[in-house]
Amino acid sequence: MNRIAPLAPSIRPGTLAELDAYADFWIAMFEEVGNIAQSDMLPDWRARFGAYLKRRIADNEARFFVAVEDGVTIGTAGALIADGYPYAVHGIKRGYVFGVRVDPECRNRGIATRLTQEAVAYLRDIGCVRIRLHASRFGRPIYERLGFVPTNEMELL
Repeated sequence: MNRIAPLAPSIRPGTLAELDAYADFWIAMFEEVGNIAQSDMLPDWRARFGAYLKRRIADNEARFFVAVEDGVTIGTAGALIADGYPYAVHGIKRGYVFGVRVDPECRNRGIATRLTQEAVAYLRDIGCVRIRLHASRFGRPIYERLGFVPTNEMELL
C-alpha cells in the first residue's frame, strides 16, 4: 500500500490579525518549559505583548512567523532587533529569536527548524550581525544544528 506523506505546512510571516494566536503559542512555550505560568504574569500581559510587537513590527524591527496546515496555525517563531542596553550603547545590530513553538502533535517534522530559519533570514536581511536566543532543552538540538553555540550568559534567580 502506498502511503502519501502529509504536505509540509506553509510557513509565512504572521499578520497583525494573528497576533493573539502568536501570543497563545508564546505563553504556551513558557509554560511548557516551566519558565513562567500565565498566572504569574500581570493581568494585562496580552495587551502589553501586542502593543510592544505592533510598535516593533511597524518600525520593521520585529516580525513573527507562522506555520499553517489545513488553515490552522501549528507553529510560531518571532524575531526582533535587540533593544535596550548594551545594544543602544555599542550600536551593533543584534537579533533575537523568541517564541519558537510547534504543537506537540506536529513535532519532529522539521517545522521548528524551518520557522527558526525564517526568523534568522529576516534578521540577517535587516542587518543583524549576531543573533541570540534562549534555548530550552527541547530546542537546543535544533539550534545547535543551525549553528547556534552556547554563550557565557548566566542568570541569578
